[in-house]
Amino acid sequence: MSNDSRCVFLKIDSEVSRCEVILAVKRATGTFSLVGCLFMLFVIWLLRRYYSLAQKMILSLTVAAFFDSVAYVMGESHPEGSLCNFQAWWLTYFDWSALTWVCLITLNLYLNLVREISTKKYEMSYHLMAWGVPLVMASLPLLKGYYGPAGAWCWITDDHVAWRFGIWYVPLFTLIFLMICCYARIICVANKRMQSWLGTFNPERERRKVSLAEEIKPLKWYPSVYLLVSIFPLINR
Repeated sequence: MSNDSRCVFLKIDSEVSRCEVILAVKRATGTFSLVGCLFMLFVIWLLRRYYSLAQKMILSLTVAAFFDSVAYVMGESHPEGSLCNFQAWWLTYFDWSALTWVCLITLNLYLNLVREISTKKYEMSYHLMAWGVPLVMASLPLLKGYYGPAGAWCWITDDHVAWRFGIWYVPLFTLIFLMICCYARIICVANKRMQSWLGTFNPERERRKVSLAEEIKPLKWYPSVYLLVSIFPLINR
């Protein structure tokens, strides 16, 4: 193995080789996610889709995923130290930020369509949650000193596997399950309302129908956006 290897701190040649392969895959998949984010940001700017609350939330999700992808593209495996801790914190923070924005978009859609609640007043609260919760989750392992080399990159070390599940995996799959249930309810309610509006013409009913369609339209693609910009970094985990 050459001396300029990014995995030289590993002592076993087979581990170094595997580390190099994983880092190469990590960079390639991270680059794909980064390009996807840049494309989404360009489309949002081109079409000026950043005025309504729903559009702002999708923009924020894309920004969070962009910085997450930057970490995967630029990050390398480092020996234990401040740089490694920073990389681990950065990855955890923006992984959580992207996930939180997806959850909040689902919640916003649920409140609008199922509960029929106007959510414009919650914009600041959404931002506090989407940037504040990740700060807490990313800082806990840092304060405990649990960040360090974790294979081909820096994250929570192998000595604290339980923290990996507590900080990331368990919340991730729990929230995904809840979002699936929530989205199923949203689709069910939306379909019932669309059916109830069939019949004779009613101006108020038509206005509500158009309003419902306009609210759904900018949000219906966000699961695909999240998968596009996050699935490969998630696989790297």
